[in-house]
Amino acid sequence: MSAAARTNVGGTALGPVELQGITAVMSLLAQAGRADGQRLNGLLAPGSQRLHLGYSEAAERLNVPEKWLRERISTLPHRKFGKFVQFTEEDLLSISDMHFVNPGKPAQEDHESSLMALQPSKRSRKRF
Repeated sequence: MSAAARTNVGGTALGPVELQGITAVMSLLAQAGRADGQRLNGLLAPGSQRLHLGYSEAAERLNVPEKWLRERISTLPHRKFGKFVQFTEEDLLSISDMHFVNPGKPAQEDHESSLMALQPSKRSRKRF
């Protein structure tokens, strides 16, 4: 290979194969960035720069009743500032992901989680 066919990047000479690989990686990263942007697009309020959202705004974004969020708050990701419950964009995405259903794939029972469900609670009565 001639010296003219190699490209010098950051002090390292790269050939056409290396450049193709770098181009492919950069293309994949760009596609992933667009996918994340599209995923966030549906949940982000236009022009919203607030860090945290209350129950009503979070429920509106998730398209669920506020009562649904309040009843399930102990199982949902959230932030707590004293008695005030707040949600971030990441929390809303996590909540949405937690309730993803794929009807084409049969549910696989996790053996460990089923065993954990059989463990006695820590609040059970003590035996004498």
